Amino acid sequence: MKHITVTLTQMLTLMACLAGLNRGLSAQESEAVKSEAETFTIETITENLDVPWAMTFLSENTALVTEREAGSLYKLDVTSGQRDVIQGLPDILRDRPISSGIFDVRAHPNFSENGWIYMAYGVGTVEGNGLAVDRFKLANNTIQSRERLFEATPMIAGKWHFGGRLVLADGYLYISTGDGYDHSALAQDLSAHAGKILRLHEDGRVPDDNPFINQQEALPEIWAYGVRNPQGMALEPETGVVWWNEHGPQGGDEINRASKGTNYGWPIITYGEEYGGGPIGDGITHKDGMEQPTYYWVPSIAPSGMTFYNGSVFPKWQGNAFVGALALTHINRLVIEDGRVLHEERLLADKGWRVRFVEQGPDGYIYFGVDDGMIMRLVPSQ
Repeated sequence: MKHITVTLTQMLTLMACLAGLNRGLSAQESEAVKSEAETFTIETITENLDVPWAMTFLSENTALVTEREAGSLYKLDVTSGQRDVIQGLPDILRDRPISSGIFDVRAHPNFSENGWIYMAYGVGTVEGNGLAVDRFKLANNTIQSRERLFEATPMIAGKWHFGGRLVLADGYLYISTGDGYDHSALAQDLSAHAGKILRLHEDGRVPDDNPFINQQEALPEIWAYGVRNPQGMALEPETGVVWWNEHGPQGGDEINRASKGTNYGWPIITYGEEYGGGPIGDGITHKDGMEQPTYYWVPSIAPSGMTFYNGSVFPKWQGNAFVGALALTHINRLVIEDGRVLHEERLLADKGWRVRFVEQGPDGYIYFGVDDGMIMRLVPSQ
C-alpha cells in the first residue's frame, strides 16, 4: 500500500478549506434574500439567549454579548457559536417586573492596546433605580479593574425606559438615558439625568466644554435633553457625528443627531399620541427652541440598536444606517446624505423577529440579535 505523507501546513490548509465549505453550506441553508441594493443570506451564530441586547467585538472572531433580563455577559466565538460566561459582574438590578438588567457593552476603540470595556446596566431597587456605567478589563473571562464612571441621579421608581446605549468617539463617552416612563417631565429637567444624551471623557471626567457645565443646578454631564427612550446610538464614521434613535409613545419614533445643548422636545412636542389614543400634553409637534426630529416614524417601528455600515462586503450599503425594529419586526435600512434621511428599506419584515441590536463585524458582515434568543448575521449571497 502506498503511504501519503501530509505536512502540518497542508493539514491546516485543508482544515481551513473545509471550514470555509461548512460556512458556505450553512449560508445556503437560508434562502437568498434580494433587497433593493444587495442580495444576502442569513447565518445563525448562536441560540437560546435571554433577550440578547448588545454585542461588541474584541477581535476578528470574538465578541461580548449581553442578556438584558438575565443580567448575563458572555464571550462569543462567532465562528463556532461557543459561549463562555463572564464572571465577576457587579450588582445588577434584575427584578423581572422591571425592564432592567444589562444593556449596552462597548469595547474601547483601542481595546487591543488598553483592554477597556464599557458596560451600561440597571442599579438600585424597585423603589429607586436608574442607569449606571462602568468600565473594566478581562482576565481569564473574569472582570478585573472595574471603575464606576456614571450613576444616574436622582434614582426614581421606574419600571421602563432606562435607555442604556453607549458610544465611544474621539476620547468621549456618550450615554443615552430614558425618561423612566412615568417620569417623562424629567426629560426637560436639567437637574436630572433621565431623558438625556450625556457626554463624558472616556475615563468618566466631565468635559469643560459641555453645554450646561456652568449653569446653576444643571447636571454637567448633559449634552442634549428632551429625550424619551433612546435604545439606539451609533457613530457615523464618515462625519464623526453621533446619532441616536428613540421610542415615541404611540407613533412618533425618532432618529436624531446628538447636537450640543439641543432640546429635542419630549414630552412637550411629539408626533405620537397617548397609548389608546388622545393627545400628549397640548398635542403639538412644534415649539420655538425645540428641535424637530431628523426623521420620524408613524406608526411606531420601536427602534432599537443601530450601526452605520462602512464595510466592503456590501458595497452598495456603504454609509447606510441599520436600525433594529421591535414592534414592526425588521431591520430598518436608512440611506443618509448630508445629515438627512433620504430613503428607508425594511429588511426581513416577514420573519417576525423583534430585532434588538444591529452590529457590523470586523469581517464586514452585519450581525443582529432578536428577542427570540438568536444572534445571526447577514452574509453576501454566493
